[in-house]
Amino acid sequence: MSSGTVSDFIEKQYPGARAKVNWSYPYRNSQIFMVDLRQKDESHRIVVKLSRNYKPVQVEAEYENLSRFYAGCKDSEISSPRPLFVESRKGLLAMSYVDGLPLAHMLHEVRPKSSDYIHRAVDLSAVALAQYHRLFRWPEDKPITVDPTVKEDDINRCISECAQRLDECNLRCRVTPFFDFTAWNIMMENGSNGGNGSVSPKLYLIDFPRLEYVFTPHLDLARFRFGLELIKQFPPAKFLRISRWEVEPLFEQFLSRYCQEMQIDLNLEDLRLIACFRKANIRRSQDLLRKGKYGWQPTLEKAYLSTFCRDWLEQKDDFAMWPENGQVKLVG
Repeated sequence: MSSGTVSDFIEKQYPGARAKVNWSYPYRNSQIFMVDLRQKDESHRIVVKLSRNYKPVQVEAEYENLSRFYAGCKDSEISSPRPLFVESRKGLLAMSYVDGLPLAHMLHEVRPKSSDYIHRAVDLSAVALAQYHRLFRWPEDKPITVDPTVKEDDINRCISECAQRLDECNLRCRVTPFFDFTAWNIMMENGSNGGNGSVSPKLYLIDFPRLEYVFTPHLDLARFRFGLELIKQFPPAKFLRISRWEVEPLFEQFLSRYCQEMQIDLNLEDLRLIACFRKANIRRSQDLLRKGKYGWQPTLEKAYLSTFCRDWLEQKDDFAMWPENGQVKLVG
């Protein structure tokens, strides 16, 4: 879909307004359009997401979940973009513009932040995930569910293998997993310095789930852990040795704050499940067939990881390299 087509469609949603696409950018699973909307003497910016390989029901589900979180999260430091409209048949979803950057850019050192800022952002990320899980919680007798319509073999296999171990865990609540809870989907508002204590950062969650899964929070906790490790595989950390943070203590901080918010102490089986899903996410990162049609980014990323990160990709044991020396540290 061209920028002109997007502008025309938005103008039909807002009669009397003029829409102009300021810029667009292709991501792995979508095309993002930044649109300036002028109506009479007022102007504001909105974001239009055009999904790839979409099914209308999935686009509708993402919009509903975004709307639910936006309405339900009452934390002054945590929110999401405001939902505006959805046209699921065209794969379009519109939301308010957030003047900010993904937390991943800061962790990648693309936009460096102070150590204090990073730790505060990770604390807020843990609180945001706990808020999400409370809003998207099911009764504890809700059956475990996987979405059979999507090609998520590694995740689905892990769910099947781990389901019988849930009774041995302390964290047993059923939730709709966020599924892709990583630093790429956590936006930090610009102007939220946080590092010197004068301004607290504000966090926005984006890319809400569109799949019909029901599981425990272990899946999302592992996904965040995987995302931290993945960032460390890329050049700033791997080759240039630029590092204001380390995976182990940052994830331990994240996990501890999440447990504090959920009022839960994890046991050994909880950590084993997180480790199992972490490994499934590593395998999943090399499976491009699940994406259907995809752009150049996944292909380039797979080639890079296969060439420079074989040791990380080929870990044999669930606990290999997590935590260090294979030692499990209980959180409590």
